[in-house]
Amino acid sequence: MNVAKPYTAISPTIDTALLVALAGSGEPRSGRELARHINRSRTGVQHVLDRLVEEGLVDRSAAGQAFLYTFNYDHLLASAVEEMATARVELVRRLRELVDLWKVEPLHLSLFGSAARGDGDTHSDIDLFLVRPAAIEEEDEMWRSQVDQLAASVQRWTGNKAGVVELAEKRVPGLRRRRPPVLRELDADAIDIAGIPIRKLLARK
Repeated sequence: MNVAKPYTAISPTIDTALLVALAGSGEPRSGRELARHINRSRTGVQHVLDRLVEEGLVDRSAAGQAFLYTFNYDHLLASAVEEMATARVELVRRLRELVDLWKVEPLHLSLFGSAARGDGDTHSDIDLFLVRPAAIEEEDEMWRSQVDQLAASVQRWTGNKAGVVELAEKRVPGLRRRRPPVLRELDADAIDIAGIPIRKLLARK
């Protein structure tokens, strides 16, 4: 799955890009603005918008000399478009739902990297930062089963490999002291999934 544009797994067309852009924003947008947003020609975008208006998926309203376009959330196919527009939100929801069922709770789990930023591609890993509690050994059978299931579920949901960065709780203080590049990435982009929030966990003490 293209983590920046998940909808391309189903329909890599201008039509879908425009529908997702409109459904994702919820605000009226001009044809010129939409063309710039999806990086396509103004003429090509206008032809597609005309068709989508005719199909009823997009509403058009006059605004002076121009037209503004909005997504029609009442359309029978609206839910399908909304699911494509919110695929990354759904990934976060599924991750939280899965980890809520763990018998051995993580000290922390977050989504980071391109999947969190939404700027990767089909070959990007789904990066996860996982901190194992101090009382749990690395090879604990239940723990390893949970982590393996997490990685397998991510690949099943997205088609992308899960890049799980696992750290023991006792190594967190050293990470705070060294401040490696990954720490800046986590602080800037990470989305908390479970356990202690990442910015609290990695704050200087």
